[in-house]
Formats: sequence, C-alpha cells, structure tokens
Amino acid sequence: MEVHVRRPTTLIDLLSAAGLAAGLILGASGDAASAQAAARSSAAADDPVAIVNGQAIQAGDFDLAVQIHFAGRPRANVGLQELRSARETVLQHLIDNELLYQRAVKASGSVSNADVESQVKSMQEHLGGPEEFARVLKESQVTEAGFRDQVRRTLLVTRFVQKEVTGAITVNDDEVKRYYEQNPKEFTHAERARVSQIMVRALPGASAQVRTEARTRIEEILKALRSGESFESMARKHSEGPEASRGGDTGFLTRGGKAPPPIERAAFSLRPGEMSDIIETRLGYHIILVTERLPEGVTPFDQSRRTIRAKLLARAQQETLETYLAGLRDKARIERRLPPPPPVK
Repeated sequence: MEVHVRRPTTLIDLLSAAGLAAGLILGASGDAASAQAAARSSAAADDPVAIVNGQAIQAGDFDLAVQIHFAGRPRANVGLQELRSARETVLQHLIDNELLYQRAVKASGSVSNADVESQVKSMQEHLGGPEEFARVLKESQVTEAGFRDQVRRTLLVTRFVQKEVTGAITVNDDEVKRYYEQNPKEFTHAERARVSQIMVRALPGASAQVRTEARTRIEEILKALRSGESFESMARKHSEGPEASRGGDTGFLTRGGKAPPPIERAAFSLRPGEMSDIIETRLGYHIILVTERLPEGVTPFDQSRRTIRAKLLARAQQETLETYLAGLRDKARIERRLPPPPPVK
C-alpha cells in the first residue's frame, strides 16, 4: 500500500487543550525539556505511528502531541499505566482528526490566508508578541510555516464540522429550564470574587536573568499603579495574560476553585476596590484588583440560562460528532503502529 506523508490537523487542537489557543502557554506549562523527555518514544521521528487511508501520522508529530498532553510534568511523575493510556488517547485523537481532515478536503473547503494570519496574530498577542511566539515554537520543535499550516488545516476541519456535522443542533428553552430544575447543586455556588490581573510571565525553567527582568517590570507596574495609574489601562498595555485585552478582567474566582492558591488567598483577603502586592506563581508575577465580592448562594435561573444552553449544546454537538466519527472509522483503513512507551529512567 502506498503511504503519503501528511502532518496531522490536530496540533492547534492539542495546543488549545493545553491552554495555548487562549494564551499560548506551552512554555508556561513547565520545563519544555522535561515535557519533551516524557513524550519521546523509541521510534524514529519519521516513522509512522498510524496510517489512515494511506496517510501517515508521523512519530515526531505524535511525540509532540504527547508532550503537550503532559506539558510541565516531569517524566518521573508519570506512571506507566497513565502514560500508556495517554498515548492511546492522543493517537486516537490524531486518527480522528485525520479522518475529519480527509472529509473536509473532499468537501472542497478552503481557508483564506487572511483568516490564517488573523488566528496567528491573535495567538502572538496572547503570548506577548512575535518573539515569545517564536521561542515557544522553537522549544516545541515546530517551524512557523508548519504552525501556520496547522492553523489552516484546523480551521478547515472546524468549519467543516460546524457546517456539515453539528451545525443544525439546537437546544430549546424547555431543555434549559429542565436542566436547571434537575441539577440544583450545580447552581449553588461558594463565595466568589471578581478579579482583574496584570501578569508578567516568568516561566518555569526561565533563567535567573529572565526572572529578574520580569520582577523588575512588575515592580515598576506596581509603582505606577500606586501613583494613580489606571489598572485597566496598565493591564491593556503591560499584562501578558490572555485577559489583557479586557483590561485585566478575569471574571469570577470561586473559593476552593481552580485558581492558583496564591491568587485565591490574595483575592479573598481583599475587599472590592483593593489591590494586592506582587504575587508569585508558577506562571510568573501578578498584581490583582478585586472589583466585586459575592457571598455563597444560589445563582438565579436567568443568570444561569446562557451557561446551561452552552453546556447542553456542547454536549449534544460532542455526541453527534462521536457518532459521525464512528461511521468514518468503520469505513476507513486504519493501521496502528504505536510502539511501547519508553521505560522510566
């Protein structure tokens, strides 16, 4: 059987799963070298780990996908069973996206250069500029041309799925109301604080010089804020977090939620209108401003309606997509060649 080499369509999807489409924080997820070591298999980078209808998924692309899956976690902290499971999950994701890409190509879809450039520019801005964007790609062993190609392919697949697979799905008002009434615990919330932040990145593994420069920058920002500069304006100009375009507004944090512990401690020690000192996390240095505090209580239906609808819609779309993919898999010629994971050293 003739085998054609094609890079997978899922690099951007996997970057998104790692938080990269929202902020391109591959480097912020941890030491790239240790993550890369966790991903390396015994296969050569040019060997296929699967062949889908004659199209090869290369080991190098698979390794990068696993690297992103475990970004920031040292290899020693990943158990063999977890690694095996993750490798199978990642491979299936790559296969499914290759199947979707093949269908999208047959549907004669296209993506303009302007759309690709807009997406890349947005990612660069979230990361902090073209230089940081280039550094992340270099650490990930991805060329900018290759990355742009993945943006194009992913946009093509996304638009195909939205138009041909999930576009007709809707959620009516009765379904939304029923969900709210049947899941009361979901709408009972803990204490919340609305927070704005300014962040200067100092990623794990960064050199002492980089960390010193980042610390100096955040100290200068704090000094300006204490001198009367607008927090919103300073966030738009200087923050390297994804919320910079919103003037630093991150929305509500929930006590006991997923916020980094230093951020949560500071947020719930401040009153509305109060600003923190410099806070250090694994992502870098932060200054936060609490703009609102809400006590524990029940979120009214009117305030929950939009969130419920989005959740039900996403669930229905995912179920429809899984059914569609099952049909593609049944008709496809798929050959898996995944080698065993490397031993723990």
